[in-house]
Amino acid sequence: MDLKELKRRRIALANEMQKNSVAILSSASKNFRTKDVENPYRQHSDFLYLTGISEPNLINIVFKENDEVISILFRDNTSDHEKVWEGKRLDNAEIKEKYGFSEIYNMSNYEDQIVNYIRQKETIYIEQGLNIKLDHIILQKLKKLSENCQKAIIPLNSITQKLRLIKSDYEINMIKGAAKVSIQAHKEAMKKSKPGIYEYELDAEIKYVFNKNNMHFAYMSIVGGGNNACTLHYIKNDSLLKDKDLVLIDAAAENNGYASDITRTFPVNGKFTKEQSLIYDIVLKAQEKTIEFIRPGITWNDVHQVTVNEISKGLIELDLLKDNFENVIKKESYKEFFMHRTGHWLGLDVHDVGEYENILFEPGMVITVEPGIYINESNESIPKKWRGIGIRIEDDVLITKDGNEVITKDLAKGRSEIEALCT
Repeated sequence: MDLKELKRRRIALANEMQKNSVAILSSASKNFRTKDVENPYRQHSDFLYLTGISEPNLINIVFKENDEVISILFRDNTSDHEKVWEGKRLDNAEIKEKYGFSEIYNMSNYEDQIVNYIRQKETIYIEQGLNIKLDHIILQKLKKLSENCQKAIIPLNSITQKLRLIKSDYEINMIKGAAKVSIQAHKEAMKKSKPGIYEYELDAEIKYVFNKNNMHFAYMSIVGGGNNACTLHYIKNDSLLKDKDLVLIDAAAENNGYASDITRTFPVNGKFTKEQSLIYDIVLKAQEKTIEFIRPGITWNDVHQVTVNEISKGLIELDLLKDNFENVIKKESYKEFFMHRTGHWLGLDVHDVGEYENILFEPGMVITVEPGIYINESNESIPKKWRGIGIRIEDDVLITKDGNEVITKDLAKGRSEIEALCT
């Protein structure tokens, strides 16, 4: 990660912190799949944002001193045991230079050092629940110190979620890199789709592209054929793909911690049926109208209302909603078929941090736009020809000064384009 970028973030954090305060951050712990078999390591996003380091067993302290931002890291050099089993990591001198820390101390010193920093400060910013041992140390020390001087504890994310909401050029480039690889993966899945293969085979094609580009998946892939597409977070991916069914794929790569998030729905055999086409076109029109509307100064509620209006109109035209438009909106009847929000923030977390209520869009924010219609085969109130159709179309959108930029625009979503890719 660019050192100037890290320094900019630390300065921004310190400027938002109260006077005479300190922020104490912990890295994520190792995560185990079974007793002694580790899952791939994923750093806590706030820690990655402020340090750039993807390692466990670290503690970072940030504070201001004489108008200078001080960032101290607690980290041990590679032990002889680790060198044998895991390989040598950069030593502390190299880490200090590469990531711009003011000082690095061994982990064996962190308890006493933290007490010294807490004693000197009036306000402590921490993330409780991530490192139970660190929480206990801080709270116990604060309890003793508060007998003489009351100290405030503030959640660190009250600041970091605001900082992370507006992406820098570096962050935007990382998201675009993830999106580029994700687009390649979706194209390969479309090309390989055919009746008689399993959902996990398309998932394998997607993950192959991620791995080939040295990227991890940003979240568990959803590959839902037929009625499985009507389960919003379906991740079993173990069913047979059938002729004349659709398959919904929600899958994307992560690039140096930054996620993309893409969904496409396409016919297993390469050709949409009449009913699938009609539903698909409603979702596509809703997405296009919503994206066209997105610009600085609007809110999530504004965005969602555009999507809801378009989907409701389309469902009324197909007689799937048997009421007038005003009543459908008032009664929220559309939720039978479109039950989730239109999108979410995107960044270091695929569902990135940030408030949703009363937040005006600003240049540098990155969002998803993902309308959908889901008609479960169990819904006997709907004519059978519509049942089992689940469609979602999702793109990543950057808010710009003049409107927006669709980061994932290079992936086909028009019906004719999709059919051309699938055959």
